[in-house]
Amino acid sequence: MTNRIFLDVEAAYDRWAASYDAFDNPMVYAATAALERHLERFAGKSAAELGCGTGRNLAALARAGAAELWGCDLSAGMLEKAKDAAPDASLVQHDITLPLPVETGRFDAALVSLAYEHVERLDEPAAELARIVRPGGFALILEIHPFMTLSGKGAHFPDGDHDIHMPSHPHSFSDWLAAFRRADLTVADCTEWRGRDFGPDAPAKLRERYADTPFLLEWLVSR
Repeated sequence: MTNRIFLDVEAAYDRWAASYDAFDNPMVYAATAALERHLERFAGKSAAELGCGTGRNLAALARAGAAELWGCDLSAGMLEKAKDAAPDASLVQHDITLPLPVETGRFDAALVSLAYEHVERLDEPAAELARIVRPGGFALILEIHPFMTLSGKGAHFPDGDHDIHMPSHPHSFSDWLAAFRRADLTVADCTEWRGRDFGPDAPAKLRERYADTPFLLEWLVSR
């Protein structure tokens, strides 16, 4: 019998860090696939990832030719993994709901992947995202689709006989658009990814269970 355990975000990701990249996670697969089509945008750019986790995305940005990388995450356990995955990135333990420890206009580009799910209010994080990206720069946001969170889906993982859950907050399209407007971020593109959009090599759960269901939400916003 599996015991459901609810932890705060930091404790949950500290516990998940050791197995995160090995876990067969359809949402991580989807976010990784969505990021791949944007990697060229980061070539030659200074870039920040907010909620960088194990550093898998920072490593992808490095391979794509990003000129400089900075990442932050709430979880010390995740950052230990990120040090190995992206050894040339500057890494900081930090809560993305709080003011970021970098100067205004520091980066050409920013990435947030599967992190805003754990943020209750979008206004402050969106304002900080806009602050650290220079005018003319961009930010890519990849997040669980609100249809999923509103139906009770959210980040969780197995750990032995336990099923670990953590806070997950649904954000409607009006929440996103209002936060972008207040932060003076302009929506350049928005994509709703369904399971069948990821092709035959996607995990069976993603292709079959969520074939026609909006699964991942992608925002490309500009400064």
